[in-house]
Amino acid sequence: PGLIDTHVHFRDPGFTYKEDIHTGAKASAKGGFTTVICMANTSPTVDNTDTLKDNLARASKEDIRIFQAAAISHSLKGRDEVDMLALKEAGACGFTDDGIPLLNAEFCYQAMKNAAKLNVPISLHEEDPAFIRNNGINHGKVSDALGIYGSPSIAEEALVARDCLLALRSGADVVIQHISSGISVDLVRTYKKMGAKLHAEATPHHFTLTEDAVLEHGTLAKMNPPLRTEKDRQAIIQGLADGTIDLIATDHAPHSEEEKRRSFTAAPFGIVGLETSFALGYTELVKRGILSLSELVAKMSTNPAKVLGIAKGLSLIHISEPTRP
Repeated sequence: PGLIDTHVHFRDPGFTYKEDIHTGAKASAKGGFTTVICMANTSPTVDNTDTLKDNLARASKEDIRIFQAAAISHSLKGRDEVDMLALKEAGACGFTDDGIPLLNAEFCYQAMKNAAKLNVPISLHEEDPAFIRNNGINHGKVSDALGIYGSPSIAEEALVARDCLLALRSGADVVIQHISSGISVDLVRTYKKMGAKLHAEATPHHFTLTEDAVLEHGTLAKMNPPLRTEKDRQAIIQGLADGTIDLIATDHAPHSEEEKRRSFTAAPFGIVGLETSFALGYTELVKRGILSLSELVAKMSTNPAKVLGIAKGLSLIHISEPTRP
């Protein structure tokens, strides 16, 4: 079955020196993805039907299926809600201000309720900037060694706790994006049991790497949310194993080589992932006996299709399991 990635950045329009729709589609196909969902934090922002329709028209010329999420708020400022109905009717598959957290709880709650009425998912970037001094690196032993005050996991956990509660109250399909903290995994697990329609994304870099990678790879391992501790990594793996985390998404976020060569605090955060995602999932999860091949495909095809309400990806196909090592 073709894979589905619920979270990619093709940087188009506005930042096409990093990536564009065509190069992103090529990378997707090479990694086995036949369907991807682009985020809305472009320039201009996908907060209006003209930009949305232009993106979808250009995307329709590619060899894979490219869906587009629309922003929740105008210009990603978290204050004025977009016309969700008009954007859905124009082709938006969901709503997200990814890259920017929604700090106003009441605004976030209303957006969830409106998304629920339209029967579309709302995806949330969870970090409270009040806790953060330098984004892209976990606040811990590695950041201390580098003399940088980074991003502590409580920055994520505080908003995950709030939004799990809002998801329960609103009845919306809420996606907790690129989960990085073990406590966040526990929160999602708890509120799912209470009946919240929660979904959680885990990225390959968060279930394969820890903050130690920063010491080896420098800015190439700078990402947001940051790589965290081995304890967090193991909690994410456990969340994948028990179904708490139902989506594997790359958060494919390319930058130029020149940008990544800057100093650690000046370089942008982000890592590419489309061409290596399935291989990492198979090597680190299936071959280690954490997931079966069918379970991996569910998190990379079936479940994303269900969340997005699209008839793509895995249907009623039986996958023969390889012999476990």
